Amino acid sequence: MKRALGALPLALVAVVAGCAQPVPAGPAPIAFGVLGATCEPDRLAELRAAGVGVVELPLAWDRLQPEPDAVDEDYTAEARDRIRACADAGMQIVLAPGLQYPPQWVRELPGGTPRGSSGGRPDGIDLVFGAAVRDAAADYLALLASDVGFDSVSAVRVGTTPTGELGYPGPTAGGHEREYWAFGAAPQFGAGLAEGVAPSPLPGWVPGAPVWTGGDVTAEQVDGWFSWYAGAAVDAVAWQIDRLRELGFTGRAHVPVAGRGVLPADRAEAVAGLLDGRADPDGALERGLDYPAAFAALSDRPDADLIDIDFTGLDDVSAVRARATGQDRCRPGDEDGLPERTDVGAWSAQRFTTALARRAGLGLVGENPGPPDAPDTGGASDSDPLAEQLRLAPAYAVECGMTTFLFAFEDDLFGDATDVGVADYADRIAATAGRE
Repeated sequence: MKRALGALPLALVAVVAGCAQPVPAGPAPIAFGVLGATCEPDRLAELRAAGVGVVELPLAWDRLQPEPDAVDEDYTAEARDRIRACADAGMQIVLAPGLQYPPQWVRELPGGTPRGSSGGRPDGIDLVFGAAVRDAAADYLALLASDVGFDSVSAVRVGTTPTGELGYPGPTAGGHEREYWAFGAAPQFGAGLAEGVAPSPLPGWVPGAPVWTGGDVTAEQVDGWFSWYAGAAVDAVAWQIDRLRELGFTGRAHVPVAGRGVLPADRAEAVAGLLDGRADPDGALERGLDYPAAFAALSDRPDADLIDIDFTGLDDVSAVRARATGQDRCRPGDEDGLPERTDVGAWSAQRFTTALARRAGLGLVGENPGPPDAPDTGGASDSDPLAEQLRLAPAYAVECGMTTFLFAFEDDLFGDATDVGVADYADRIAATAGRE
């Protein structure tokens, strides 16, 4: 059932902070949760008995607001019921608003989708630069506040990519190689540019090109361009947090991040090469993942004590490969000397990203990648299977000083497609708690 939208009344509700606190100096109890919660009563009972106390509850923009002037009342009621069921079961709720699942009408807005440096068009929407997209997203978040409500919600996930993480789509998302996603009319010429976002400092320049406006482009100019490109994605995350605060949400903001981003040494080499493809082993340059600068910007916010970096790849393939040399695990003092340390190239992504978050004074939560053969989990031929992730990832979370571990995914604990179940998670929770 759908109803027409008029003026949106904002039933603003203050909520308690939850799920995570800033990383403490010493060991602290860790909360355990699941990603992709259904809030079904039978599952909730089993999860609670296993020691699970946190659920990530995903919503979908395209289902709640399939048309610009209408809301799906049935889906809205379902969302409220799921929140109520999880809250009544004593779960802390991390709400994923689902901006990464936009309705088609948002994609069709002026500047609705990003444009790549080679003309590619990814599946996602342009939350980073598009004013019309941000206006639509702001209206959707207001809908959540008024029609679903933030009552009982402890944290909200905020991101910009088609997978809901910080940054831009992958470098091949639009069908071309090495796509940078700042070549629409808004970022290049300011047409339809989101308020407060600067246009390109080098309009018309394409990464790798040795000249700009008839003269040689300098490494200094390229460095400024990349800082602008990466910083714009962080601004879009900050914009979402600001909108949530305006709507009365007082809980925590979880910022999902994948991998370790661009290592400082790689960034310097890439900039010296004018972003021509060198020093970019993970496509982090095109994704705009400059975590030292991003985390520093988030730590400058007045609500920085309510922001958690959500590392989405505990025991990812980088941990598997770093394990062979003993560089997979977080260690006390890892943050000392960052980002100038020269040995971080051998570290796992979880170790490096954790150290950066600690250095910035931000909170930390984490999750394993999920089944390595599933889409968008970064799986490779040498990734750990899900059962091994369940064995290792919670211990990694404790060692890295994270306050919440979320298992990916709830369905995998209850289905027949994997070799893990709720009992296995209960055993792992008990074992992990015993080492604290």
